Amino acid sequence: MRLGPGAMVAAAFIGPGTVTTAATAGASSGIALLWAVLFSIIATLVLQELALKSALVTQRDLASLMRSLGENKWWGPWLMLLIVMAVGLGNAAYQSGNLSGAGLGLSEAFGLPMTAVIVASAAIAGILIYLNNYQLLERVLVALVALMAVLFCTLAILLLPELFRLPQAMLIPSFSLQQLTLILALIGTTVVPYNLFLHATAARKRWINTPLEQALIEARREARISIIIGGVITASIVVVASVSLHTSSSGVIHGLAEAMNQQFPHVGHIMVGIGLFAAGITSSIAAPMAAGWAVCGALGWQASQRSKWVALAVLMCGAFFAVITTSPAALIISAQVSNGILLPIIAIALMFVANSKMLGKYRNDGRANWLAGFVVIIVSLLAVRKLIGLL
Repeated sequence: MRLGPGAMVAAAFIGPGTVTTAATAGASSGIALLWAVLFSIIATLVLQELALKSALVTQRDLASLMRSLGENKWWGPWLMLLIVMAVGLGNAAYQSGNLSGAGLGLSEAFGLPMTAVIVASAAIAGILIYLNNYQLLERVLVALVALMAVLFCTLAILLLPELFRLPQAMLIPSFSLQQLTLILALIGTTVVPYNLFLHATAARKRWINTPLEQALIEARREARISIIIGGVITASIVVVASVSLHTSSSGVIHGLAEAMNQQFPHVGHIMVGIGLFAAGITSSIAAPMAAGWAVCGALGWQASQRSKWVALAVLMCGAFFAVITTSPAALIISAQVSNGILLPIIAIALMFVANSKMLGKYRNDGRANWLAGFVVIIVSLLAVRKLIGLL
């Protein structure tokens, strides 16, 4: 099976933030927090399947479905405003981190000037978005995900024998209040609201001329394979950092590159650097696309050209801030607050969509609702805890 929309979701959530968070978790806790990665992948699978099913059955984008759900309701305009603010403006803030991560990656690998790489990465992403060719975008993102899988999984396999030399406390699953921030980060960098909009529209474009039953079967299978691959990549980064990195300082990526270069002279830092670049460039392409589709759906704009220009605006804002500042902390915190509010709201709205008459016989059954409800409760509690910490 050819990977596509699900791989685009994986490409979006494996960004520089995920690489940094997974490396920090491995350095401080070994593989004791891999259970959080597993939970985040299960939660992602549950929510993304609801999104793609809703889009394929109705042949409408997720934001458009939510707009219909809130029509003539007092909360409808507020939900649309939140989508525009959190996904549109929030992704513009995140873009600075994505592009900075791409720049840092090639800077670590080959010593290239970081600003030059940021500008070049933004130009590449901008050209791909401007061409507005779904098949091309899909193939580029799938190829970059495959590259990350090869690089990080290879490093993890090579270091696997050394993993079992770690102290027992770093090998057994654990949970403590001291680890809560890392646990929230591991889940929060994987279960992200804009991926729901990205997956819904990408699946609709991919299977637009396919009979519905066949499309649902293929889309679910492709999503499960792709998102699990994304989880394996994240887990591989945790394993690599567990063995080679023994600090969780702010220079975790630089430390990881140096440690890999000691383990594998002349090539270790290059593998880490290229992997980080791939993570940055994939998110720099996928996040603006998701923002374009979500904002246009929320505002009732149907033309694909408009989503392209929204995506380019998001990309350019991120590139601007990535170049002029080396510490876009205020922007990132603002984006995290808006997305922390948005995730549980979108998850709840998605459950209403999945149970609405718009889906006919494909509405959720009791088992699907119990599973989705459990995930919604957990991500809501995590969002509240995250907002308390940020504010």
